[in-house]
Amino acid sequence: MKFSKILAAAALCAATVPAFAAVSVFDFSNLEYVGGHNTGLLPSEVLNSGYWGCTGGDICSSNIDGRGHTLGGDLVYTVNGISATATAKYQTGSHWHDATVVQDHENGYNAAHKIGAGLGVYHVAGDNGDDNITSGEKLTLTFAGPVKLSSVMLRSDGHDTNWDHNATFLLNGTSYKLADTISPAALTGSVFTFQFGGTKPDQFYLGGVTVSAVPEPSSYAMLLAGAALLGFMARRRKRQA
Repeated sequence: MKFSKILAAAALCAATVPAFAAVSVFDFSNLEYVGGHNTGLLPSEVLNSGYWGCTGGDICSSNIDGRGHTLGGDLVYTVNGISATATAKYQTGSHWHDATVVQDHENGYNAAHKIGAGLGVYHVAGDNGDDNITSGEKLTLTFAGPVKLSSVMLRSDGHDTNWDHNATFLLNGTSYKLADTISPAALTGSVFTFQFGGTKPDQFYLGGVTVSAVPEPSSYAMLLAGAALLGFMARRRKRQA
């Protein structure tokens, strides 16, 4: 067996492993508006072809501030080939209704100093204070495939990290304390919901998330088969030497 074939098999395995381990950071708080232009982490689809400017430099999933005051839509973001779709709901009584997702801008954005806003829920037309996640509101991130959620970045209504002591929110129905960053234990899936609630609820923005793709079973099988083939050819070459 030619050694070049062993190298080819090794290259296949090496190319597969990093894809499994890749970590992607969605920093929704990274949005600035200068000179009439947005910069930072923008939706991966073309702006103004379904997305709207709302309340200055904010980005909305629907025309909430214009004529018609349409609620609904989504914002789609792609980082390192991983796509996440953000949608929003608000509650009246026992019913949930479509709301508009808003990415709130902050021209003083500074990741090191935890300054910024992020994603929120907008359902009151013309109210520029209705842009975070507050009472009766929730925001959902839906990924194109299963991911492991390793951290969640949160921001307060003041575009910083100042909340009431022991303030909480709900992540997939479980209460967590609001903090600049939380690290849920072993949270894997494709749908994650961020909701006002918990034992001491306070309003917040979803500042960002860190995720890594979870490989499909067929990908695991391919990796194991490649490793086995590499080992077999190495042993065979050693015997023939």
